[in-house]
Amino acid sequence: MLHIRDIRKEDRQEFFAMAKEFYGGPACDHDVPEEHFERTLQECMRSREYSRVLMLEDETGVVGYFLIAITWSNEAGGMAIWLEELFFKSSCRGKGYGTKVFAWVEKEYPQAKRFRLEATYTNKRAIALYERLGYEELHYYQMIKDRP
Repeated sequence: MLHIRDIRKEDRQEFFAMAKEFYGGPACDHDVPEEHFERTLQECMRSREYSRVLMLEDETGVVGYFLIAITWSNEAGGMAIWLEELFFKSSCRGKGYGTKVFAWVEKEYPQAKRFRLEATYTNKRAIALYERLGYEELHYYQMIKDRP
């Protein structure tokens, strides 16, 4: 059985290890500095207002994490939940946990008008899950401007 809970300070080391693996795998096409993980942890410890890191556990312990960002979308006409990162340890993939996480977030945020995510084109397994759950490609050209 999958249990979903908000991150705690004592999860720091486990979260960092999984985030490093996430950014080193097919889900992302670039590395992210560890200090970003620290900022994320600190913000999620301070408030759940616009970001949450959720630890995913089963009877064996922590099996993954889920990072969401909460925002407002004029286009969607209400709250939008960005499904930023979903990571499962390799030994816990293929157990249906991803489907359970998506069901949880939709139940947790019934007022949300949009659930949004992104995937690298090479992450075929994740894309297949998202499509199976009713997500479809959004035909926007995404651009970013990072600041130090």
